[in-house]
Amino acid sequence: MLLPNIVQKFFPKEYRIVYIEETDDKYMFGLLSESVSARCPKCGKENHRMHSYHEKEVQDLPILGKGVKLAISQIKYFCDNQDCAVKIFRERNDFIEHGRRYTHRCSQYMLKVAVQVSCEAASKILRYQGIIVSGDKLLQMLKTAGNGYREEAVTKIGIDDWAYRKGQKYGTLICDLETHKIIEVLEGRDGEAIEKWLQGHPGVDTVSRDRANAYSSAVTKALPDAVQIADRFHITQNLLEALKETMRTYMPEIITVPNDETAESIRIVPQHRIKKTRKQSSVRNTK
Repeated sequence: MLLPNIVQKFFPKEYRIVYIEETDDKYMFGLLSESVSARCPKCGKENHRMHSYHEKEVQDLPILGKGVKLAISQIKYFCDNQDCAVKIFRERNDFIEHGRRYTHRCSQYMLKVAVQVSCEAASKILRYQGIIVSGDKLLQMLKTAGNGYREEAVTKIGIDDWAYRKGQKYGTLICDLETHKIIEVLEGRDGEAIEKWLQGHPGVDTVSRDRANAYSSAVTKALPDAVQIADRFHITQNLLEALKETMRTYMPEIITVPNDETAESIRIVPQHRIKKTRKQSSVRNTK
């Protein structure tokens, strides 16, 4: 059995634990708000006159492998501002997000799991931990969280193409070279999308890219003063391809290594001898 004086430390001081219920798979905590004032969400005036209590049930982070639900009694206040359109409002705080069925810390944990795997897989993982949420709900939460994202200014970026499905559909990936984080995914790899994106980010001064002409011309048109760098991966890849082609030109296709009974040293068969030997063997086989 959990002791209230110990568990109380896990909740804000504005809430007092009035009861704890334990079942085989979850804990239920009854929390009573003890706030003495709250600000109106419309006009911002601080009010002290209480109207009533609002009962709300939300999910919280699991404890000892069991799910946790909170039955919270929040205070509703009168707004004493006569010019305000809101007459009665419910107190708000950072512990419980307005209109949500999860505590703020529980929502943040769910989002962290959802970005690591698919939303359906995250739903199964969270259910195993005692947090009940559907994959569709997680996807909606991710989209809502993404709407508040503010893109930071970048100066050094890396550009490369990637395949949705190899040979059929491709996109362009843009990452921040300083943080190594993906900042944008564009459709196509013909250079038009990246040129439009660069025009909206004039602060970019360094672009690392592959050696495709589409990206090169797009960067030159959008940011003529930006420094363009051929990235290390594609330089190494092109070097290896050139080395293979050179070796293929000067080295024979087959190097025979006879055993000790037929020769005492390794004999390398020249390219023209190999072709002749193949023709002779084919003639013998036909005979």
